[in-house]
Amino acid sequence: MDPKELLTLLDLKAQPPPVALTGAGAAPAPRDGSGAPAPEAGPTALAVDAWGLRRGRDLVAESDRLRASGTSECAAADFFCAAFDPDPVLNAACADPVRHSFVARLLDAPEYRALHADTRLDDTAAAIAAVHFAEQFARLQENPTEPDVREHVVGGDTEFAAEVAALRAAGAAVAAARAEVDELRDAALALGMGPGGSGATDPRAVAELFRRVRTDPTLRRVCELAGRFRRVARSKQRLKVAHGLDDVVGVEPGGEVARLLPFELARLVVPELELDALRRIAERQALCRAHSAVEPVGKGPVLVVVDESGSMDGAKVHTAKALALALAWVARHQRRWCGLIAYSGNTGERLLALPPARWDERALCGWLCAFIGGGSALDVPIDELPRMYREIGAPVGGTDLVIVTDAQCVVPARSAERFRAWKQQARVRATALVIGSDPGALAELCEEVHRVPALDPAAEAVGRVLAL
Repeated sequence: MDPKELLTLLDLKAQPPPVALTGAGAAPAPRDGSGAPAPEAGPTALAVDAWGLRRGRDLVAESDRLRASGTSECAAADFFCAAFDPDPVLNAACADPVRHSFVARLLDAPEYRALHADTRLDDTAAAIAAVHFAEQFARLQENPTEPDVREHVVGGDTEFAAEVAALRAAGAAVAAARAEVDELRDAALALGMGPGGSGATDPRAVAELFRRVRTDPTLRRVCELAGRFRRVARSKQRLKVAHGLDDVVGVEPGGEVARLLPFELARLVVPELELDALRRIAERQALCRAHSAVEPVGKGPVLVVVDESGSMDGAKVHTAKALALALAWVARHQRRWCGLIAYSGNTGERLLALPPARWDERALCGWLCAFIGGGSALDVPIDELPRMYREIGAPVGGTDLVIVTDAQCVVPARSAERFRAWKQQARVRATALVIGSDPGALAELCEEVHRVPALDPAAEAVGRVLAL
């Protein structure tokens, strides 16, 4: 049957494919070394969709480092998709064979798979990794076969030397990206934008936050220290004993099948006893395991007071604010409200509320970067705390108060009485960390007082505070 008649019978408008020419008039198809038809070389080394290409254009437009390294839009799309896509697919060929070899070595690296677990579907982390991939690839382009590699290649095999150079460049790119992605994650966790918060996280907000952390030495140092305190807090929170339904304390009559004793379940499979067993269950007379459980009770706020007198300047205030960030992280994971108070005698104060639902990251960065640097005879707000408690909007409930200072406090008797009355009214449990000084009157006003030479994350006193 003629092909046109077949198309007419099937009601198809398409024309049959043209018959390939053979003989002298046919153009030879390109073939690879094995004799098979060579794949068509595209502009990208990975299978990149339209969104990936657009993201590559945006990255080149936004990043000075990509433009400085001479990265093309297609190369930026390759590097971004290698980090962002859940399952990057390598094309058979690329118009840039050096980039194809580099990306292939990158995807094969074991370190890349560990990095990819933190960058996939994370726009900000993937963009950071793409910049490092692009910079290492630019160095590879400048010298595709490194001299020290060529010296050890038997027979002058430059192709093998190029493969080794691509492998080295891929490893260096992953290592550099790993360090910066970890820094991004630590900064985001410290400032309330990591796992545990509610709602979606805006990638642009994360990127802006990370740029601010990288350009501010104080903020960067505080976030770095906060990561150490947070790791201690995480371990302390895991060690807490939570009694739940798995604690069997006896036997009681009941009708819940999940709590039936084994011999009661066995009665259900015996025909002579089945009806009686069902009756006992329906009438809640069957023997069941009795469990001990603790009702989850909502906890009140966490208040952290940081002394910002002149004597706290430098490492002391950096570690104090890092500890405050770690305590805020604990409060958020316990779904508790947190308040940060910076105080310096009669020279100033700064209050910041951190509700568990959403933190104001910009305000938090401002609180961490600022420093009052004044002081007076009393650098902890004994008289002012009841007022601050109201102004900051702390919710009602059992309150954990943590005071960090290096002052030797002398508190007048009337102030001490008012402070104790407020504590009793607001159900406050106070803990003080005194750095290098005698606690003074704080020893009588707080339930726990710890004198420490420095705020070391490994110190027992710091661990007790982080276990609240």
